[in-house]
Amino acid sequence: MPNEPETATLLEWINSFPLGTSIQSSDDLYDGVILWEILQDIDPHEFLGVLPESSPEDHWVLRWQNLKHLHKLLLNYIRNRYDGEIPAGLSTDPDLKSIAETASTKETNRLLKLFLMAAIRSPGAESYIERMVQLSTATQEGLKGIIEEAQNPSQDRLDQINYEQDEYKARRDLAMDPELQFEERVGKLLVENDKLSNEKKQLEKDLEEFHRKDVRLREANELLQDKLNITEDRLARLKSGKADIGPNFKGYEHRTQDIIAAQETKLTAAQDEIDSLRISLETLRVKNQKYQTLQDEYDEIKIERDQLARKANAAEKYRQKLQASQDYEKENQILKNKVKDLQQHLKESDTLQRVSAARETEVENYRRLVARVEQDRHEIQDLKKKLEFDNHALTERLLGAEEQRTRDEDTIGRLQERIRELEGLDSSPASPRPSTPKPHGSSLERDLEESGKREAQLNAENEELKKKLENISIVDKAVTETPDDVEPEAPGERKWKDEFYQCSLQTDAELRDAHQRLHVDYTIMRTKIIELEGLLEATKLELSDANMKLSLVNKEKLEMVKEVTEVNSVEQTALREKCAVLAATARTLTSQLEVRQLQISEISRERDSLRNTFKQSDTKLSTEGEASLEEMKQLLEEANAVRVNDTTDDDMTNEFLERLAETTERSAEHLARRAEHMNQQNDIIESLQERIRHYEQFSADQEEIKASKEKETELMQIIHRQAREIALISSAWYDFQSRLQNGNIVLSRHRGAAGASAHHAEANRTWLGKQRALVVPKAGGR
Repeated sequence: MPNEPETATLLEWINSFPLGTSIQSSDDLYDGVILWEILQDIDPHEFLGVLPESSPEDHWVLRWQNLKHLHKLLLNYIRNRYDGEIPAGLSTDPDLKSIAETASTKETNRLLKLFLMAAIRSPGAESYIERMVQLSTATQEGLKGIIEEAQNPSQDRLDQINYEQDEYKARRDLAMDPELQFEERVGKLLVENDKLSNEKKQLEKDLEEFHRKDVRLREANELLQDKLNITEDRLARLKSGKADIGPNFKGYEHRTQDIIAAQETKLTAAQDEIDSLRISLETLRVKNQKYQTLQDEYDEIKIERDQLARKANAAEKYRQKLQASQDYEKENQILKNKVKDLQQHLKESDTLQRVSAARETEVENYRRLVARVEQDRHEIQDLKKKLEFDNHALTERLLGAEEQRTRDEDTIGRLQERIRELEGLDSSPASPRPSTPKPHGSSLERDLEESGKREAQLNAENEELKKKLENISIVDKAVTETPDDVEPEAPGERKWKDEFYQCSLQTDAELRDAHQRLHVDYTIMRTKIIELEGLLEATKLELSDANMKLSLVNKEKLEMVKEVTEVNSVEQTALREKCAVLAATARTLTSQLEVRQLQISEISRERDSLRNTFKQSDTKLSTEGEASLEEMKQLLEEANAVRVNDTTDDDMTNEFLERLAETTERSAEHLARRAEHMNQQNDIIESLQERIRHYEQFSADQEEIKASKEKETELMQIIHRQAREIALISSAWYDFQSRLQNGNIVLSRHRGAAGASAHHAEANRTWLGKQRALVVPKAGGR
């Protein structure tokens, strides 16, 4: 698909040539006739003659011949103008066949680019550049891009050109087989042979004509030589006195004497006439002196009248400008009111942003609280499981202890029965067992004591287990009640959190929309101001044209007055009286002019004092700005250190965020003061410009006016640069503040050096990182 903007640019440039017709599309150029006219306009000395085919509309082959002819001449011309080389960014082989056959827009654009490069290096390049300046802005940018691309092409453009040329050659080779190529070459040779034959015949005819002229000239030369010889012989005879002067010489002498007498008579009459003319001259001289006196008086009156007319025009112009200035002041007041409203809206948006930031902070706190609650819940569940495991183990131990106790009670019962049996028996003296009861009794007592201790120990352990079971049951109830209390509230809290987050996002979107609308309103106001300035310049041009027309009318009136004064002297007297009245008016206007000049000098002094004040304020604001930038830089360095360090806690993070918030607030206040200062500067400078513009026409020292205008221009440039810097810093601050409030800037505490460096690189690729990279070197250079 062809590049439509490029086609429109080239067609608009082609229409700037004096062609006598308007080129609407590439279809008007496919026959080569208009292109040949353009080449003859570029350099008529290089592109002579006519095209090979005079009627190319019959067949596309004829159009192709014309295009090849002019393409060949055009390439030779470009090589001569560019020191034997064609610019690297140009495609030198457009598909002329496609242009002649189908009027290809793409190939026509490639051919027109060659025409453009030839035009800017032609002898009339200055006129073509002036024409380019008068074209539209889009066309000028398009032509500039084409020229830069042709002179300094990129590697992609060179690759594209090579690809297109290879494709064209391949297509051309595929389109024509060898036999057709041979026939085409034979046809070309036959055409060239016919042309050479015709030229040879024409040269032979010219040679025969030259031969005939040579013969005629030789014959004329011989006749002149004969006449010259006869004349020289006669002159020699006359000088020697051998030849007779002739019988008619005496008659000729008498006629000469009569002519001399008649001439002397005429001389006497002429002398008398000269004397009379001298007398008339003296009379006219006296009259001329008197007329000259009258003429001088008339010239003085004319000069005075012109001066009074100029002063009257100046007074009228001043009145009109005063009226216009009043209108501008009204519009300026309206715009100031709108600016105040916009500032108020901006303050409200800032307040809403702060409120949204506070809400987001609360949301973040609630998120942390929910996380802590969930963590406590998980810990309680883990404790519950652990206690259940301990309860199960103690229960098993309790069951084992009860079984052991049962077994011990059975053993005690058996032992007591045995003791009773032993006490009921009679002991014998001759029996060898008298010594055995004591050991049995002592072991039994030990067993009883041990069983009593063990029973007491088991009872104590049983009591402890019961207490633990009670505690476990209490904890279990608490654990079972806690999820019942927490779980129903968690979805509500999550829903409220989501609604609050959506509300904050909606508020942020509304604030951005409001800020964008305010920016659009401000752009419209600036556009209206620029239109009013353009209207003022157009009014000035119309006033100058009216003054020129009025001067021409005044000249015609003065000529009429001259004729009237010559006819009637009474009217001259009346005119002198009117001139006296005008002189009095002129003196009045002169006194007013002096008063205006005094006012201008006072305004100039006031302007100088205001400039000094502005310089001091700018110095103070720049110092504060540098301090804020240094503080911001330190905070950013601390932030980078915090990213690298993994041992930070929440208190340090909160403290850093508070310091960052305080710094951004101070920066915002500084930017607001600076913006207010710049607005005051703009208002004062605009008022001074309007006042000085009203009195500039009464200033006698033009050089001083020029110097003051240059100073004002420099001051306006400084103001625009500062305003741009303020806007840039403000946008960067708002972007940083919004990202900080939205939680997009997070201090990473659990990242290593590689993660910190990656995060730092990612931050440098963001818009705010680029702005910070632009601002920080400037602050360091200062």
